[in-house]
Amino acid sequence: MKLSVLFVTIFFALTLVACGKPTAPESASSDNYGTTHEGKPAEGRNEVPK
Repeated sequence: MKLSVLFVTIFFALTLVACGKPTAPESASSDNYGTTHEGKPAEGRNEVPK
């Protein structure tokens, strides 16, 4: 029992070290919201409603 708890604890610790913290953009900007990756306005069903 103690061995399995130790194994699970070590596995969890190694998982946290390997994965690190979640990453996200530090500041979300809505300047280019509704544009394609090329900077052009979206068309069709991807167009932003006015």
